[in-house]
Amino acid sequence: MGSRKGWQGLLGAGLIAAVGVAEAAPWRSVLYPSTWTPGYSQPGNTSRFLHDFSYAGYRMRQEEPPVRTDRVLDVTQAPYFADNTGASDVTAVLQQALDDAGAVAGGGVVYLPRGTYRVAPPAGKPYALLIRYSNVVLRGQGATSTFLYNSATDMRSKRVVQVGPRDTTVSWTSASTAATALTQDAPNQATHVQAASVSGYTVGTWLVVRADLTATRSAELNMGTEWTSLPGPSFYRQVVAVDAATRMLKLDIPLRQGLLMRDAARVYRVPAHLSEVGVEHLAIGMRENPTPGLAEEDYTVQGTGAYQVHESTALLMNHVVDGWVRGVSSYRPPSNTQDVHVLSNGIDLNYSRNVTVEGCEINKPQYKGGGGNGYLYSIRGSDSLVKDSVAYGGRHNFDFRSMHTTGNVLFNNRVSNGEKVSDFHMHLSAANLVDNTTLYLERFEAADRTPYGTTSHGVTTTESVFWNTNGAKPPSYGGTSVVRSQQYGQGYVIGMRGSATGVDVSVTTKTAPADLAEVAQSGNELVPQSLYVDQVQKRLGHAVEHDARVLVYQAENLKPTSTPDPSSTGVEAGPELGGVRYHNTSAVGAKVTYTLHPRTVGTFAVRVRTKRNNGRGQYRLDVNGVVVGGTRDEYSATTQFVEVELGTVTFTDLEPQAFTFTTVGKNAASTGYNVALDVIRLVRQ
Repeated sequence: MGSRKGWQGLLGAGLIAAVGVAEAAPWRSVLYPSTWTPGYSQPGNTSRFLHDFSYAGYRMRQEEPPVRTDRVLDVTQAPYFADNTGASDVTAVLQQALDDAGAVAGGGVVYLPRGTYRVAPPAGKPYALLIRYSNVVLRGQGATSTFLYNSATDMRSKRVVQVGPRDTTVSWTSASTAATALTQDAPNQATHVQAASVSGYTVGTWLVVRADLTATRSAELNMGTEWTSLPGPSFYRQVVAVDAATRMLKLDIPLRQGLLMRDAARVYRVPAHLSEVGVEHLAIGMRENPTPGLAEEDYTVQGTGAYQVHESTALLMNHVVDGWVRGVSSYRPPSNTQDVHVLSNGIDLNYSRNVTVEGCEINKPQYKGGGGNGYLYSIRGSDSLVKDSVAYGGRHNFDFRSMHTTGNVLFNNRVSNGEKVSDFHMHLSAANLVDNTTLYLERFEAADRTPYGTTSHGVTTTESVFWNTNGAKPPSYGGTSVVRSQQYGQGYVIGMRGSATGVDVSVTTKTAPADLAEVAQSGNELVPQSLYVDQVQKRLGHAVEHDARVLVYQAENLKPTSTPDPSSTGVEAGPELGGVRYHNTSAVGAKVTYTLHPRTVGTFAVRVRTKRNNGRGQYRLDVNGVVVGGTRDEYSATTQFVEVELGTVTFTDLEPQAFTFTTVGKNAASTGYNVALDVIRLVRQ
């Protein structure tokens, strides 16, 4: 693989202290000049390059997931009349509504208004609710208003909500007898493949491009013959052009590893996955398991609590393309005596592609033992995007798993208080991006995990990137590093900022030489601040993603403290993610307080987006008791969403911050005092 000459060459291939005290001037990675285009590699070392991660997210980031307002089925109305008090089980009626929505052309929205909906997996089913049709959306009224309560405690290998085909022959890793061999090796980053025949392939065809993990390939990965029982690399792609003369198939997204004829590189058609499906604006909570036995290996022991909750999951997206999860949180059901939100796992994207997960918060699993438990966000597909989301208190808060896990992006998330590291977990999940992630009492690893796993986890990734990581506080489980990167071949740690900036690029015999760590200058001056945002802009020609310096807080997801009047949430067209919170009052003096968690110390501009109309009042914002921005008048003769900058705040620590909105009056032309809040943004200065 050749020697490397980066910062690790100067500081040693071990623990690097990223110091942000070098000259505060803009700097760029040697791998990402301003003229970067896909395929660029470092001069003098062509093995070092950055993949184009801009395809991650719903519809390859060409548009946002829709906010549907057509064909909305309110489950509390006829013919469903679902109980929203939590007193009775409504699994069957919610399932009927989901099936009804999917049974008509164009699908529909199954709407769960404010309340608690009690569900549990029916006998013989591995899920409580199943979305099995395309174009179906499960929607609540907001994560602080609509609560999906799973009352079953024996949830081994079961899900509260599953999105995916019920019975399917779709597979990214099958030994399909209808496969067609490639007649040329397909290089890494290839956008075309040449096959022995392109008969039956047309524009729009979904296919799998894959190869076997032969003994030769396993050995090349420094895994001996340990991995020959695993399926090899596979890529779920769509055909965008066919050249019959040259037998070339053009793919919609580049490959993330090279595929060799030697390893039986091939293509085969597969049925289309579910698409245009979403789960949004609700909270999922699971009744705690009362059975003793939650030790590390108890998941293998029948009769223990761990056995009963092993691999249970709040939300699984399985064989989905162009889907979304937004504004979904976990919550502690009132029935739980412990501070437990879910039994084991949170959101799992399995064999799914181009899914956007946005504005979600998953916390506090009951069981965090071995065997795959306590994983709050699991990425087991390709080219999906998790952004502006929070994970708290899992075993592994975020993890990438398996060789078909490629091209995914984590952008602007907060990851905190994990019992163990967030990580690239096993089996060479190549070319994923961790971008502007805040780590609080947390470490993120791309390590050699050879000692672990029934089939050795081995080298867990290659050509993955940690970009501009914000280290807020070192992990409580020890060590000074917040990023550890020991990838097969090439791996990258580019830019560190914050108060905890230790980077470990030590190597094993399987991962030498050390990964490139460009961390001697502060990530605060790294250009661009986000690799993902810049690549999306380069590919699409315009900005479609918010700046990396922006922390986004969706008001409908924030739990308010209101005095004396309640607030309420609504879902409609117009708000940023479809959700808005109304501060309901008819008088001066009403207050609504939100507790926000900053991700770094420093000074921030405070921006607030609201929905104005002719019935709105005037408000004042206080942050920790200090007025920011004076009085704001929300009156408008017509309905409009407006974002204003109120002023700046400075945080000297990462403790929770109280944002209080107080109604102070109304315009003479206004008919009311209400304030409708959409988004709070903190823009790092």
